[in-house]
Amino acid sequence: MKREYEEAFVEVDEILKIMPIDLLVKIPTQFRKIISENKATDYAVKIEEPLEDQKLKTETIAILGLMYRDFLASPEERERLQQKDAEELQQVEKEMQEQYDITNVFEQRKAKRLNEQEQTGEYSTDLVEYKEPGFLKKLFNLVKGLFSRK
Repeated sequence: MKREYEEAFVEVDEILKIMPIDLLVKIPTQFRKIISENKATDYAVKIEEPLEDQKLKTETIAILGLMYRDFLASPEERERLQQKDAEELQQVEKEMQEQYDITNVFEQRKAKRLNEQEQTGEYSTDLVEYKEPGFLKKLFNLVKGLFSRK
């Protein structure tokens, strides 16, 4: 596991220690066990209230957000948060699809190459299709080669 996540698990575990019991019981023990087993042993952090003043890792904030959405939020709020996450994920996928669309990538490369050629004045040669000579042409060249050696 990445070191950043192990350190984030330490911070989350410290936050769980100061969490009120009524909220702590909503978080499954298996989840808390995973956090305590995977946390870094050589990373020490002291979390105090209020949490807004703490400099938490982005991974810690993400884990806390997932914990809130999955375990602590009301069903209506959970549904709203999941819908918001799905919309954001869909937006990111759309942006990536536009950015890495195969036809756009090749068109951009071709335009860039043509633009560079115009600026430098150098034009590259295009590929020429190679056709394998037919059977009769090969036979003719073989006979021609025999007579030209003598």
